[in-house]
Amino acid sequence: MIHLPRRVWIRAAFLLIVALAILGPLVLTGGDDAEPVGLAPTRTKPDVVLILTDDQRTDTLMSMPSVRRLLVDQGTRFTEAHVPNSLCCPSRATILTGLYSHHTGVWTNGGWDGGWRTFAKRGNETRTMAVALQREGYRSALIGKYVNGYGHKAPIGYVTPGWSVFEPFRHASAAGAYYNYRLGDSPKLYGEASKDYSTDVLSRRAINFIWSTPRDQSLFLYLAPYASHGPFTPAPRDVGELQGKVSTSRPDSADASLAGEPAWNQARPRVPQSTVEYLRQRQGESLMAVDDAVAAIVAALEHSDRLRHTMIVFMSDNGYLNGEHRIIGKNVPYEEATSIPLVIRWDGRVRAGAVDARLTNNVDIAATIADAAGATMTTDGQSLLGNERRTGLLLEAAYAVKYKRPAYCGWRDDDWLFAHYTTGEEELYSVRNDPQELHNLAADPGQSAVLARLRAVTKTACNPVPPTFHW
Repeated sequence: MIHLPRRVWIRAAFLLIVALAILGPLVLTGGDDAEPVGLAPTRTKPDVVLILTDDQRTDTLMSMPSVRRLLVDQGTRFTEAHVPNSLCCPSRATILTGLYSHHTGVWTNGGWDGGWRTFAKRGNETRTMAVALQREGYRSALIGKYVNGYGHKAPIGYVTPGWSVFEPFRHASAAGAYYNYRLGDSPKLYGEASKDYSTDVLSRRAINFIWSTPRDQSLFLYLAPYASHGPFTPAPRDVGELQGKVSTSRPDSADASLAGEPAWNQARPRVPQSTVEYLRQRQGESLMAVDDAVAAIVAALEHSDRLRHTMIVFMSDNGYLNGEHRIIGKNVPYEEATSIPLVIRWDGRVRAGAVDARLTNNVDIAATIADAAGATMTTDGQSLLGNERRTGLLLEAAYAVKYKRPAYCGWRDDDWLFAHYTTGEEELYSVRNDPQELHNLAADPGQSAVLARLRAVTKTACNPVPPTFHW
């Protein structure tokens, strides 16, 4: 008898369940009420699947074998994809609507200038990509994390426009959860058993949605797992999988002097190396279940004869600093916070195994999906299916309580990263020569012309300005 570690047997059992689930009609359980309908014929409009992770660093993408094999190798990876506001709710509001925070009015995760109440009050729920695609006859589903605050603020029975199936996290500790949550208006409580691990539950429900959609109807699936958000909880089968396997490298900016940075960050202590390595391991392990979900969803699309007509978008809502600038977190203008993984696969329409180095913004996602679906939608973005190029990207954020970081407006282009804080302090980094942002050149007389140019373009783009911000 072959003796294998327990986690190997657990993973094998899980993958067997996934293999059976992709057969759809034979094993559908606990999903939508609609009956599975068999193979999908050719449709005039493509199916669209958007998989949105949480706080995923760009450098974790290539360590996901299924994502690499099924999406990166079969699609196009955008290496200069960024977000203007590197915080969950504002970013998700932008992804859903294709509008900057200064147009959605969603600046933070809660309170008067953020969260679901602000998102809904400002009319954003009626101008999402789901509404636009539903007008074109799509059957749409949101499964997982919606926008912060919905699970606690929205009344039971509240109808969110645009979604045929709407199963966001409810009653979770934050906007999502790994355990102890509900989905949508269902009274079912998912607890702390292995079978309740949320990424796996969401994956099964996504598969059910694919199989239960009528074969002559195009589908739009918005799958938003909680991984790799803190507390970075892996699936039981993946706990310890990366123990001793993570790199011991340390970012240079974790130990660099902060003398040239703004006052809000100058007194920050160094992040211990043990914290850097722990976070790298746990984030990686939490993404392993997402990688399994990608494999299961692609298989379901293929077996239901939809894959050849499906555009798949894989991305994160923002990045995450792991010691860079002595910060653990996000909501700052620095590279690791604003940079996101982004891959698009659409067989026959998007180049396979390609790299696209154009500056890309999350406002472009709604425009790209609307373009693919032939839907009408007003956004601040541009479709990535075309050849348009941006000259730069806007950065904008309200005051951050966590860091006491002042509100800022900024600009990122192929050469420079610029940020102007409401205190009057500025940061200027050479993207090409100083990618780790070690040397703030804002006070360098030799860069005065660059500074003036970036300040001017930022004033034009960052309008209206964030709350509490002024030039």
